[in-house]
Amino acid sequence: MLIPIVILFVAISGTLIVIGVFKMSRKILSALSIILWLCSLVSAFFVGWAWLERSYSENWAMYGFFFISLPIIITAGVLAVSTILAAKVRKIDNMKEVCLRLYLLLIFLAAQVVVGYFAA
Repeated sequence: MLIPIVILFVAISGTLIVIGVFKMSRKILSALSIILWLCSLVSAFFVGWAWLERSYSENWAMYGFFFISLPIIITAGVLAVSTILAAKVRKIDNMKEVCLRLYLLLIFLAAQVVVGYFAA
């Protein structure tokens, strides 16, 4: 069930990256960063749940981390890095704040991975 959702998410995000980079539109890339932030907040829910349930012997919340959060973290991270690289290669003006949001997103995703690792 999660695989079609991830494929749709990657297709929509990839389309936004291509359109935003080739049209050099900051608005489209800002919309993409907002979508990536919303998805990372969804994964943060499952990471927080795994952290709260870490003391139980049967840690069922880790399934949410491994099967929902980790694919979202990896996908959002790859999309954020590809957006930053595409914006740098095309040398789009006024992209500092969008790139800053994406850098902060990468830090947030890395923090989720660390918390999820220590919850295991």
